[in-house]
Amino acid sequence: MQTLSRPTLRALALLSLLMSPTAFAEERDELSQASENDSVFPRWIALSVRGGYLMPGGMMEDDAVSPVYLYEVYKGLFAAILEPTFRIGSHVEVGPWLQVSYAQMRVQCSRDEVCPGRNRRFGLQANVHWNAQGPYSPWLGLAVGHDRSSFSLPDVEATYSGLDFTFQAGFDKNLAGPFWAGLFISGTGGQYDTLKVDSGTESAQGGVRGRAIHLWIGFGFRLRLAAPIPAHQS
Repeated sequence: MQTLSRPTLRALALLSLLMSPTAFAEERDELSQASENDSVFPRWIALSVRGGYLMPGGMMEDDAVSPVYLYEVYKGLFAAILEPTFRIGSHVEVGPWLQVSYAQMRVQCSRDEVCPGRNRRFGLQANVHWNAQGPYSPWLGLAVGHDRSSFSLPDVEATYSGLDFTFQAGFDKNLAGPFWAGLFISGTGGQYDTLKVDSGTESAQGGVRGRAIHLWIGFGFRLRLAAPIPAHQS
């Protein structure tokens, strides 16, 4: 059996000592980078904020004597929507949502003053995302919510509330890492079934006698935090 000379053994040992730290350092750096990428934002959750404008349509109450039209009370809503969602697989997301709004009112309390009004909505939604690894991810979803719309007249405040359903769609563009931005459109249809009237000293609540369908048509932008799904998992 052939044996290696002493100079050759020394050279191999020296080469091994020089290469091992480099290899270990490269592997450590790769693992560290992967760990950092995974820790930027968890893949099982996403957080989105939407800003948009909603236009009213339909009726709040179909009273035979004096029907109440939604577009005669509201001009529109400047809305902000917060929506944390949980990812189911690589395409489906579900979660709650909350909408707060600044209401543009149409109903007049005096000749030079519009009556104040408010609108708040909240509920649950489910969205389907395509191409979740980017760079563009279109999505489509359905939401169910509770709508609470109120307005104040000179002597009384009226609050209508009821369930509604929203069909929504949009797309997001991946800016960098977990950061996305995009646009959306939505259409909401619902029915107010409860009316509360408060005069300050007395209040009464009951069912809406002439129930009717009301609409909110919305559009706007969305900012989103969500880790891109690796291509081999999509």
